[in-house]
Amino acid sequence: MPNTLIEDNGAMVQVTGLTKQFGGLTVLDGIDITIRRGEVVAVLGPSGSGKSTLLRCMNRLEEIDSGSIVVGGETLVENDETGKARYAVPARAGKILARMGMVFQQFNLFPHMSVIENLMAAPKIVKGQTDEEIRPAAEELLRKVGLFDKRDVYPYRLSGGQQQRVAIARALAMRPEILLFDEPTSALDPELTVEVLRTIRQLAEEKMTMVVVTHEMSFARDVASRIVFMDAGRIIEENTPQEFFLNPQEERTRCFLRNMLD
Repeated sequence: MPNTLIEDNGAMVQVTGLTKQFGGLTVLDGIDITIRRGEVVAVLGPSGSGKSTLLRCMNRLEEIDSGSIVVGGETLVENDETGKARYAVPARAGKILARMGMVFQQFNLFPHMSVIENLMAAPKIVKGQTDEEIRPAAEELLRKVGLFDKRDVYPYRLSGGQQQRVAIARALAMRPEILLFDEPTSALDPELTVEVLRTIRQLAEEKMTMVVVTHEMSFARDVASRIVFMDAGRIIEENTPQEFFLNPQEERTRCFLRNMLD
């Protein structure tokens, strides 16, 4: 693949014609979506609609079958002459993917490492930084998420909400330009959900570019700058939160909202 550089149009991520199959089953069918710098995009939809798969394709945890993904003007993947997806060479793809961070449903912290060691691991391994270079920034991130006093604690001593906030800080330690959240509160009870959403809300106020797959309707309505609604592997509707919730255009959207909000 050539080192394609796309002219910057304010897009942080641009996905075009993305298709993904598992065992002959199409789970993403011609997805087109643009994530602009500073946006918070909430991705809503029923279970099995392809929301999480879309995120995993964006950061190459899953490889797509066809389509293109451009990150910050750099092409991660595009179709070759046969119409099949072809990725950038590994070194270039790695640099492009480093511009994105991911926060999962399960916190995926390293259990044998303390909180501060969890934050420092990736910059040491990936960027080759020393402890002295990393620690001040890692400690500042823990202050940001309200967990500086837990820096030497191991994950099993933390609540689920605290672990997820550490996971967010760990993603931020790599200084990504965009954060992808895959249902970050689905494993938490309501009280702990509030503290995680408060952290994400703070990042939104700081104009962090984010894509959040979520079932939290009030969060999507209050924090997102745009709502994307998916069903059966397709984007059915996208709009501002106000228009999406007050004036949905598609019957499938109206049905979904009735089920979620009743």
